[in-house]
Amino acid sequence: MKHRWPRSLHCQLEAIFHAIRSIRSSKTDTALGLRSFGSWKVYKYEAHRFIEFMLTIGIITLLDTLTVRYAMADYLEERLAHYVAKKRSRQTMETLLAALGKFEYAVNNYIELHGLDVPRMDTEALRLEFYARSRKLLRKSSRVFDNRAYPDPVRLIAAIRNGTYQLQASLQYEGGLRTEGVGAPSNRRLKNPLTNEGLHGIGTDPVTGKPLGIVASVEKGGKETAHYVSVGTYRRLERYIQTNDNLESDYIDYVAAINRAAQETGQYAPGRGSHGLKHNFAQERYLECINHGLSHEQALQQTSLETSHFRLRETLSYTRG
Repeated sequence: MKHRWPRSLHCQLEAIFHAIRSIRSSKTDTALGLRSFGSWKVYKYEAHRFIEFMLTIGIITLLDTLTVRYAMADYLEERLAHYVAKKRSRQTMETLLAALGKFEYAVNNYIELHGLDVPRMDTEALRLEFYARSRKLLRKSSRVFDNRAYPDPVRLIAAIRNGTYQLQASLQYEGGLRTEGVGAPSNRRLKNPLTNEGLHGIGTDPVTGKPLGIVASVEKGGKETAHYVSVGTYRRLERYIQTNDNLESDYIDYVAAINRAAQETGQYAPGRGSHGLKHNFAQERYLECINHGLSHEQALQQTSLETSHFRLRETLSYTRG
């Protein structure tokens, strides 16, 4: 069958993105496809803006991958200068870079899908360069209070006197669990204790290869998520559940204990609460992924899965530091 390639750049973009649309599909079925409708809309919007830039310089096909790569370099240079002048946040640039990463994947997927004799696009080094530059030139966020992570989470947790609350805080910090995942749902009418069924033994960290405890929890949206915590914390959780049958507490009391510890250690700020520990986890996990060779998008994806978000855009709000 002869390959039919649209003449319009915008139609070409729709064609390649259609091939990676995987709304409601599982990660097992499509590891790199766009499974979130929100990400689908945002990434296509950013990609179409890139198309408009390419039209101004005379590019006529997305399959001229080398030329498109040079155009992307010029486009990112222009966008970064614009964001600096307009005092935009770092997250704005990170969203653009994530979208262009998915654009590259869509182009290469289309090339492979149709068996085209076209060089694959390779912009990862370029995007990492602009990611590093944006962290130096752009502010963390457009909001006044932009980092909910605690400056010293280890000291904070050590200052929590109640053993139950301290264990719950350790799980949130080390594994990225929500409060409902550690048995303290914010909706006090609901019960979601962490039981023996959530203990999945000692396994291997998919990023570092180190031995870690695997804790499975059912959190937002009813999805079960595997979280990785230190072996010491996992053994402590095992002993706690053996003694008490499950791990659970009152949400308000749990957050109050964290706030007291934050005040005692000089780390209190309105809005941090227990969720600040998830921000600590996400920022540290993202950097760990990067340090072990994952790309920006791969690190965001892994961190997203472990924080039970499943959408890269949501994870960006956690990883900016």
